[in-house]
Amino acid sequence: MKPTFIDPATYPVSPDHINTGRHLFDSFGKQETEISANWLVRFCQERGKGWQPFAVADINEFYHANGRPEEFRFNGLDTDGFLALEGDRYSFTHEFVSTCFRASPAI
Repeated sequence: MKPTFIDPATYPVSPDHINTGRHLFDSFGKQETEISANWLVRFCQERGKGWQPFAVADINEFYHANGRPEEFRFNGLDTDGFLALEGDRYSFTHEFVSTCFRASPAI
């Protein structure tokens, strides 16, 4: 799948439009991937910067602050067109956001 890049400043769906209180059932094909996607949306919600790119250190800091001692695992989100690595930062794609929103809209 070729990813569709988004402009984080103008993309119409924000992290707050996704309900992270529910599991993203049957959205990414594997439960582990869906759990990783939920963590990333929660990270964006709490960070308060929309879908701005992030470094691995950023998600790991959030993950650890929320009681997870291990390193964050992308479980395919970083290789299947849902995130795009640009330099040392990951960008969110339309495919990631729309998949999360369809699985668990908050509005």
